Parts: sequence; structure tokens; C-alpha cells
Amino acid sequence: MKINFELLESQIVQMKDKLLDIVNKKVNSYYQDFSIEICQQVGIRKAETPMSIMSHFKILRPGYYGSKGLILIGDVLSNFFLFNNLLAYNLVYPKKPVDYLQEVLVPETTLRLVFQNRGNIPLEEVRKIMEDSTNFGDYVHKE
Repeated sequence: MKINFELLESQIVQMKDKLLDIVNKKVNSYYQDFSIEICQQVGIRKAETPMSIMSHFKILRPGYYGSKGLILIGDVLSNFFLFNNLLAYNLVYPKKPVDYLQEVLVPETTLRLVFQNRGNIPLEEVRKIMEDSTNFGDYVHKE
């Protein structure tokens, strides 16, 4: 699959309202639920450790967008959410804003991008595509 990375920023900007709805808990998020579940299982402090993050890293990777997509998506989201202070601690608790961006907003954005690319398929299938295509993405779209 060929990705036009030059158009990616505009695609992400079009999603900002939906992503804000996730932050404001107006819309359910698989990745937000997953992140909270990890915090509840192992505790907030332990969930932030490198070992804990690495244990669920595959689920959070941007699929066939690879490291190039990860960097671009992260930069666009940082510019919008972090630099405009839209990720207040009370909204993203128990995560820190930067962690929330990486563990919730980046995968949610990727999920929506893959969904747009693949047409109307169930979100579970989109998540599976993301997980199954991570090695491909890292190989083909490395930074």
C-alpha cells in the first residue's frame, strides 16, 4: 500500500473534533479503555515503567504507517493537543498528557486512517490489520 505522507497532516487535522471527543470522554475509545485497564491491573506508577509499556507496545504501533507515520502522526497531534494545552491532567488521568497522546491518540488516529483507507469494515478488523501490518510498516515506512 502506498501512503501519501504529504496528505497525512490534513487528514489528521480533519479528525481533530473526533479526537477531542475522545479526550472529553464523549466517545468511547478502545485505546483509552485499554490504557485505563492496564493502570487498574498493575497500578498507575507501574503502568508507566518501560517494561509495562513494552509489554503492550505491539497494540499501540501504527500498523503499516511504520515509524515514519508514527513520527508524523505524533508531531501533528503534539502540535494540536500538547502545544495548545488541550490535554489537561484532569481529562487524561490516570495518564500524563504525553503518555496519553502516545498511548491513546496516536493509535486512535491510526485506527481512523486505516478505517478510511480500507472502507467501512468493523473496527476489530481494522485493529487486526494494524497489528498484523506493523512489521511491514516498520520495514517499508521507516524514518
